[in-house]
Amino acid sequence: MNMSDMTNEQFGFLFDVRRSIRYHDRRRAFFERMHQITAAMTVLLAGSVLFDIAKPGATPGWMLAIALVAALLSAVDMVVGYSTKAGMHLDLKRRFGVLEMAIVAGDAAPATWTAHMTTRLAIEQDEPPIYRALDLLCHNEVSAACGIDREKTPGAYSEVSAWQRTTRHLFHWADLHQA
Repeated sequence: MNMSDMTNEQFGFLFDVRRSIRYHDRRRAFFERMHQITAAMTVLLAGSVLFDIAKPGATPGWMLAIALVAALLSAVDMVVGYSTKAGMHLDLKRRFGVLEMAIVAGDAAPATWTAHMTTRLAIEQDEPPIYRALDLLCHNEVSAACGIDREKTPGAYSEVSAWQRTTRHLFHWADLHQA
């Protein structure tokens, strides 16, 4: 479908699908990074403890503390399930990508758009709660990618503070609203 043939509602729908793709890609990358960092720290900490334990004599308390930290990092990774969550967000991104391709390749018939909306609702049922600051940052990215001028289109971009950007994967920031 030609973008110029879309109604404002249809463009908004496609925009939201594209925002969802970016959102889930960012969440996937976050969880993959957390899994890698946790695994690396666990290996490094456990390795240093094993090296020191191999030495004759009593193990110092700080080495036992390092071993405890390594065990806790491993436990957090297993309980939170960083790699599982990364896989879930990869699947959601893929499903939204398939929907985007169907929209772009489809036509403007009402039945087609009803099918697209139904597909989107089915995907959204599998989504975990949204991290609002990250969602707004993805909204701003898609606005920029679509060539929406910040100066000429007031309200097209949302303000997200530096603290909210820093904690975008940790807090839901429910009080944030799209511009």
